[in-house]
Amino acid sequence: MVIQVEPTLTPRPGDERVLIDELPIGHPGNYINVTFGYWLQFPAGWYEGFGNRPILFSLSNLNPGNHNRDSMRAEGCLIEIKSSVNIYGFTFEEMTQMMPRSFPNTETFELDGEPAMRVRLSSEANPFDSEDVYVQHDDRLFLLTLDYARTAGGTCLPVWERLLSTWQWFTPEMAVYLNTAYGYSISYPRPWFRFNSRADGVSISNEDPSGATDMVTFAEQAMLVETSVFENPDDLSLRNWLAEQDWAVVLTDDIPLDELVGLRVEREGSSPDIEQVSGYFQGPLGSIYEVTCSYPLDRQEEFRPIANAIIYSFDF
Repeated sequence: MVIQVEPTLTPRPGDERVLIDELPIGHPGNYINVTFGYWLQFPAGWYEGFGNRPILFSLSNLNPGNHNRDSMRAEGCLIEIKSSVNIYGFTFEEMTQMMPRSFPNTETFELDGEPAMRVRLSSEANPFDSEDVYVQHDDRLFLLTLDYARTAGGTCLPVWERLLSTWQWFTPEMAVYLNTAYGYSISYPRPWFRFNSRADGVSISNEDPSGATDMVTFAEQAMLVETSVFENPDDLSLRNWLAEQDWAVVLTDDIPLDELVGLRVEREGSSPDIEQVSGYFQGPLGSIYEVTCSYPLDRQEEFRPIANAIIYSFDF
């Protein structure tokens, strides 16, 4: 098998960039959202990873295997972080003017240098109290929420305060793969290797593939990214096209990328030791665009956030 490694392209313009391998991805007590560029810290014994990441991050002191979100709020702590283009239909400046009218106890502060609003909520109709934080970063609205049982304030509030005080924004240093023939692009960590270009796509990895004999064995020890374009002669919708494939899909959900909507799919990779996360997008002429990330199952805490960032970077 001949593997042709190519030079990495230049990163997108931006300031204060960090290399992804400098971030404590997968380290206990740290959540790194590479897709939207924020980093938070929490007690290492708390539970995370039960949200629809990267759009929704959820954190609790109660085991999600034994509790749903309602019981987390009623008996312990539930912290959630949502990211959207702007689900409320207002600019952030308009929200800062309107919010104090509806909630007189609204406070303003800075979240790692960004202007933010903090609202404390309490109702006798609920067995819990809440705090909401609204902040805008890179033209994206973030909503941070804390719901906690009134008897659990001593446990929940210090964690919430620490999360807000240590919150960090960052911009990872990414290179860009641009396919002019099929009109799409993705971003990936700049030091990674690009190889085996085809008319419709390319392969990318965190490790040098020059000595690899096959891609299945390679993906059992490294992260492998592959892009492809599929014809869709029957002009099926994206969801219907996926349903036609003979795949054992574990999870499929929407990827809203501003005005672009795709589908995210998780399934077992080409061997039981490989996890695979893919993004599928439908082009303006009906073709199906695929970005697939494969990596060792035992390194999913390290590689899944990076896979999400690569998939969510897709653009036409």
